[in-house]
Amino acid sequence: MDFVVEDFNGAGMYYSGQGAREWADIDGIVRRLPLYFQASQQAGIGGSPIFDPKATNAFLTAQSAALGWRVIAVPHDLTEFGTDWDGGKGASLAEWQFSNYPFLWNNVIRSEAVYKSRIQLQGLQPVEALIVVTKSRVFPSSNSTLYYEQAKAQIQAVTKFGAFSIPIRLVGLTIPPGTTAVTVTWSEYPGRYSREPGRQVIKQMAVRWKRPGKHGSPSASFTDT
Repeated sequence: MDFVVEDFNGAGMYYSGQGAREWADIDGIVRRLPLYFQASQQAGIGGSPIFDPKATNAFLTAQSAALGWRVIAVPHDLTEFGTDWDGGKGASLAEWQFSNYPFLWNNVIRSEAVYKSRIQLQGLQPVEALIVVTKSRVFPSSNSTLYYEQAKAQIQAVTKFGAFSIPIRLVGLTIPPGTTAVTVTWSEYPGRYSREPGRQVIKQMAVRWKRPGKHGSPSASFTDT
């Protein structure tokens, strides 16, 4: 998987220094990440290929766990903002953010709270930074789910006002511009709310690029070859 990165509040300095090993883990995992697609169940476009967040999330969680990352429970006083972070290791927290876009702020707010308070979470060092992995707009996806370009614009907007101080590394899953074909792991789920695919197959898909949209970000459509 190809990806792009945007750093906020000194995350670039942190992940090239104290957090270099933590970033090396995530960098390696994302580079090994297959491109997972599934069939849309949305009215009007049912059956068309869209990004598969469940298989992507499972891969990131399993691969990071093998390197010592683990799910970190949110402190009791912050459970209004969710139950856990997807990963934590050293002084870093990590989130695989593929759900509806407002949840980005749940993740940032609770991470900012533990960063400022210096709470030590489940044996971690005091939190120094947050990594958020999401998808770019190039991949078709379910309505209202977060994409990298949107997250980047929103975080840029609030950090101009000093609203958050935690270093954040935003990672956007993508494919190189001009790509004409990709290999996809196609997930088939037995039901709409199934977490585990009943079957996965490898497909070759053609890529057709579309005009850039909001934030100047390109999108694409994918079809079987």
